[in-house]
Formats: sequence, C-alpha cells, structure tokens
Amino acid sequence: MEPLFRPPAKQSIFALYRSYLRQVRLLPHEYLRQFFRLKSHDDVLSALDHSRRIKQRSSTYRRLRKDCARLERANNADKKAFEYILDLAYGRKGPLKWSIMKPLLSDPTAPAPDRIISAVEYSRPPVYSPELAALLVSDLARPAGRTLKQHHLDKPPTLPPRADPSSAEARLFGPLSKRREVNLRWRFFADQWKRLYPPLEVSVRSRGARQSSSQEDAISDARIRPVGMQTAELLDELQALAGPVSQRSPHPRKLDPVYQPQAKPAISDGRRLPTSETLQGWYYYG
Repeated sequence: MEPLFRPPAKQSIFALYRSYLRQVRLLPHEYLRQFFRLKSHDDVLSALDHSRRIKQRSSTYRRLRKDCARLERANNADKKAFEYILDLAYGRKGPLKWSIMKPLLSDPTAPAPDRIISAVEYSRPPVYSPELAALLVSDLARPAGRTLKQHHLDKPPTLPPRADPSSAEARLFGPLSKRREVNLRWRFFADQWKRLYPPLEVSVRSRGARQSSSQEDAISDARIRPVGMQTAELLDELQALAGPVSQRSPHPRKLDPVYQPQAKPAISDGRRLPTSETLQGWYYYG
C-alpha cells in the first residue's frame, strides 16, 4: 500500500530555503530579517527531521512554500501580505503570540479560587492576572469590538441568569448546572484573551513625570512583571521607524463644479457617450 503523503525531497527543501533567504534579505527592517531568518531555519530543520511523521514534514514544507510566496508578495508592495508578516513577527498571531501571552494567563501570587464543584479539582474558575485584566478592559489591546467592563471578569456576560440561584429564572427553571458554569467561564476566558494584542513591553511613569520608563529597575520598583520582549527594545525601534506623530493633514478644498458643454458624439450602435453635462468633476488642492 502506497503512503498517502510523500516526504519532501532534500533538493526541493534546500532550493526553497535559498529562495526564502533571498526574500528575507529584501525585507526593509533588520528585526524582520532576523525573525524570518531564524523562523526559516527552524522550519527547514523540522522538514528534514526524519523522526517526525511524513505528514508533519509535508505540512511543514507546504507552510514554507506559502511563507516564501507571502514574503515575495510583501516585497512587491502587497499591503495585505506585509501586514501579515508584521503581525507574525511582532506577536499579533502565530507561536510568538502564545509565548508572550502564556505568562499572563496565570498569577503565581494569587490564591487558588474556590471550586465550583466541591468534589472536582479542575472546576476552579480561571484567574485573571493584573496584567491580563488591564489588557481586557483596555480599548487599545484589541482590534475591534467592545471592551469588557471590570465586573465582566467576575461574572462573564455569557452566563445565563440562572447562574444566580436567587434569580427568578433559577426559581422557575432550576439553577444552572455547575459543570456548564465551569465550561462557560473557561470558554469566555479563552475566547477573550485570544482576541487581545499581546504587549511588546511595559513602561512605568511616575506621578508628575512627563516621560515613562521601561527599564528593568523601574519595572521592579513598581512591582510589575516584565511582559513581552521587555529587554529587546522593539518598541523604541518601531517608534523610530514610524517617525514622529505628524499633524493631521488639512482636508482638500472643494471648488465649484466645472461644466464644459460639448456636442454629444454618436457611436455605431446608436447610443450616445456621456458628456460633462452629465458628469460632475471636482478639483482639489493637495
């Protein structure tokens, strides 16, 4: 019986790796070049690893081809492709996002919450660390949608009214199943943190100070855990790359419409072409 998946040939992997590196060298920022150079190296080693299954190696090879094609489109001024590689390199999606967010999904200093089902250990509700709670209630930490309120962390809006034993629904239809309450709380927790933009770093600004500081001493003095890529200084590089915030450009001035009446030339099928009497033109100052 022939295998459903064939392992990629070494020559194909090495040829793809060379094409990948050629596209990486064309990227406009040093951090992007370093990130995708390391990523391609890890992916190539995974594709060549004979200890992995053939299906996994083939999947890694196909992902390498897609990434190489996306890098080529990004280098050819494809906006969508370039935004994708930015999201991937700065942790808005992909494995880097999980690496940044994983320490924020727990709080080692917080006591364990009480069990919802007394006899089941894993029925404890999720714990929102102070960093994660601050991200969830901030409108800057998510791409779209309404932000959460502080009380939603204690009582998710996805819980039905029957979760409250004193509610009229609970007295009429019976209380909500404890197992279902556990599932709803953890599902809400997972759904909300996955919508967040992971922070690159944390900065502290003292009262009365005009500038904030992201140095390790200032972070430790404020008793805040460093998050993201705190020591990589990527935020400073991004701000320098983007440049200072400029003033909003003025709106173009709209002038009076210009009309140029002309004779209506006829075409072969008897229809007439539109003229400036029916088309209205606007002139703008840049």
